[in-house]
Amino acid sequence: MLADILSDIEGIGMFSLRSFLVMAIAIFAPLLMIPAISAAKTRKLDSKLQIKLLEDEIQAFQEKCLELEQKVYQLISAKEALHQEGVRLHEELQQQQVQLTEEFRVSTFEQLQTLLTNYPSIHQMVSVKPELPAKNLLSMFTPLDNLLNKWGYEQIGKPWEQVPYNPQIHQPDTADIAEDELVYIRFVGYQHQGRILCPAKVSRTLPGGGR
Repeated sequence: MLADILSDIEGIGMFSLRSFLVMAIAIFAPLLMIPAISAAKTRKLDSKLQIKLLEDEIQAFQEKCLELEQKVYQLISAKEALHQEGVRLHEELQQQQVQLTEEFRVSTFEQLQTLLTNYPSIHQMVSVKPELPAKNLLSMFTPLDNLLNKWGYEQIGKPWEQVPYNPQIHQPDTADIAEDELVYIRFVGYQHQGRILCPAKVSRTLPGGGR
């Protein structure tokens, strides 16, 4: 039918068939290109949007990296500050230990000064006069008793005292002594706040084989 119309138009002499086709193509070609142009514009917009999103992501990533870098620097600074503080405290503690040790030595010497100054004379007196009664020398050991009391050291037993054997606080001179067996304290022991510093040394017999 379209061919008949075209033939009639050509027969009338208005346009040649070729001219009509050219006109039709000129009219309808832009219409056919509109979807392609729209699709191209859409793709172009999508590309710009993707580029914008990528740029935003890159900027956010850079900001995050900068934030992390600042945190790392802060941690390094804090670590260095803690290290310096630890060194300072260590040096201060060492100085305090030296000071406390010196103060302890001075205090202990003051407590034992009488005994320490008298001991060489006692040793000389006993060497020259072996018959010198020991009771005359006991008073010189009073500073030592005072020091032990001040430190809170408690004596375990009394010399030559007979007591039931207790393996917690006694050290036997033979391995066959049974618990609760009666023994004699040969040398006293010491304890401090419930902790045994040295156990008392015990035996079945007194020095010299006495009972």
